[in-house]
Amino acid sequence: MTITAYGTGAYRAARPNEFVSTRAQFDDLQRQLSTKERAVSYGDLGIDRRVSLDLNGKIAQIDSWLGGIALSDVNLKLASQGVENFSKLVSETRGNTLATNGYVESASGRSPSQLLAEESFKQTLDMLNTSVNGRYLFSGRTSDVKPVASFDEIMNGDGAGKAGLKDLITERQEADLGTGGLGRLTTDSPGPTTVTVADEPYDYGFKLAGATSSTAALAVTYNSGTPADIAVDVTAQPQPGDTLRLKLTLPDGTQEEITLTARAAGTGASDADGFEIGATPADTATALKTALEKAIERETKTSLPAASAQRAAEDFFAGSLNDPPKRVPGPNFASATAPPDNAGSAATTVIWYRGDDGTDSARGTASVQIGQGQIVGTGARANEEAFRTGLAQFAIMAAATFQPGDETSQAAYKAMASRVSDQLGYAGTGQKPMEIITEFGSAQAALASAKARHQDTKSYLATTLSGVENVTTEEVAAQILTLQTQLQASYQVTSMLSKLSLTNYL
Repeated sequence: MTITAYGTGAYRAARPNEFVSTRAQFDDLQRQLSTKERAVSYGDLGIDRRVSLDLNGKIAQIDSWLGGIALSDVNLKLASQGVENFSKLVSETRGNTLATNGYVESASGRSPSQLLAEESFKQTLDMLNTSVNGRYLFSGRTSDVKPVASFDEIMNGDGAGKAGLKDLITERQEADLGTGGLGRLTTDSPGPTTVTVADEPYDYGFKLAGATSSTAALAVTYNSGTPADIAVDVTAQPQPGDTLRLKLTLPDGTQEEITLTARAAGTGASDADGFEIGATPADTATALKTALEKAIERETKTSLPAASAQRAAEDFFAGSLNDPPKRVPGPNFASATAPPDNAGSAATTVIWYRGDDGTDSARGTASVQIGQGQIVGTGARANEEAFRTGLAQFAIMAAATFQPGDETSQAAYKAMASRVSDQLGYAGTGQKPMEIITEFGSAQAALASAKARHQDTKSYLATTLSGVENVTTEEVAAQILTLQTQLQASYQVTSMLSKLSLTNYL
């Protein structure tokens, strides 16, 4: 029988790591007690490390979605509020400032309603230039580009050779008026009892759309060709109250009707409203021709300028960097025959919209992924149809002036106001502000739903992960007590063994 000598270091040599490892366990349990974390690395988790990595990856993915949702939600709220304010400005302009009695003479030539429309225009431009965290919300994909030019540049040009909206309106009004002053219409008397009126085969001025008479004494012939013409033959003397009606199509597509009423000789009335019955049919035809010219001339001072402004504003706000606005070729604009085009206009015309002008959906120009395979469009462009329509009408109101004391000013204002009001009503199939608001609202609802879903999922995953990575105070305390008991027992045995000798052993 061999007895291994027990001396200094003998026991340690036999069990070199037991005390060290036990002490390390004790230190680790103390760390767990203070940090509530089961391990300091994934490797220390053992087989649970795969579960921890998977859960942490899922939570990180959800956090990225929630971060995108939070940022996009701010952008959507600001954009939606801006469009809602724009819609209110449209309603106020249409309902309050464009009343039939809205015209008030002033030294500046502009009524209070026009000044309010100008302010609405400026507010809308500011809204379309909204920027959040360095991103312009209404610039499409070019979110780092300020999308809309300033009010002064849009209206008056850049001062360096590029024309603004006012210049385009003036050019179009001159072209539609023509050199004869009758809106590109000409009148003639090919026979002693015949009066004719014809339009021009160009994209300017009035277009004849028809004519009717309430009496056989005024025989009407309408030729709808290009150019169109109307002939009125006074075959007999009309009776007082008999009427001749001519329908005119204006450059903006609207129509006006001229009504001339026959009246007895010597009755006082405007030649623009009717004609006197002469001594003979030839005299009546002469009076009819004069009245027709006066009536057309009145329309050139009232409805025609308003229609011209509509056409010019439509062309101006349809322009972009890739498709400059169309302008009347000229000068001389009054004698222009070629249709409006944009040849060279990029160098001579202010481009009001400088952002992305693609043909795809504006909402798709900015998007956020809110889930696996779920993407929500949050983009917008300042040149969307609803904005262009509103801006054009605000600008027309702001640009127009009416000469105080002119008997046609009130009628001209009414012609402009009625067209602006119709356009701001957003009738037809064109885009409306409410459609943009609805689309933004739908996107916000999708973000809110995804946020709530992700927060619930994250809470569940975090609870599960906590069970893998974290420890409870009670659990660690119990382990520490157990280990402490083991250490005490080991120390006692070691102490006893350290004192053991052959004599004691025997």
